[in-house]
Amino acid sequence: MRRSLRMSVVAGLLLTSAVFAAPAAQQGGLRLGLEFGNPNAVLIIRPDPFDFRIGYNFTEAGNLFLSADYRVLSGYRIVDVLHFFLGLGLYIQLHFLPTAVDFGARIPFGLQIFLIEGVLELFLEVAPTVGFLPTIVAFPEWQGYLGFTIRVSKR
Repeated sequence: MRRSLRMSVVAGLLLTSAVFAAPAAQQGGLRLGLEFGNPNAVLIIRPDPFDFRIGYNFTEAGNLFLSADYRVLSGYRIVDVLHFFLGLGLYIQLHFLPTAVDFGARIPFGLQIFLIEGVLELFLEVAPTVGFLPTIVAFPEWQGYLGFTIRVSKR
């Protein structure tokens, strides 16, 4: 009985991830890019359907920003070349002077435009956050970016 319940849960999770990943597969592959906003400069690595970011905020000395998101919806066509995306993720910001850590969840969403047969992506992203450390706070900051990615490999 327990084994069949576990198998049902695993099958349900696989089916759910396949349904959510189907729209994201439209522009699949590995993408690399840069984004600018809050934090100031961020390198993005996107092995579809995930987004990994590493960045630095030049307005505060000695800090490092990291985030990882799962794109629940990516490349959902609105009109012609304009698409919508939505994700769920986590972030951590390490402050070195003075030593402190910010950790929380983020809900990135935005608009993207695919050009040159999907090789170049331009996007505008907004990500409201929920802070867990140092205290639990709803929307301590909104992360936002204007950026681009380039597809370096296709599935």
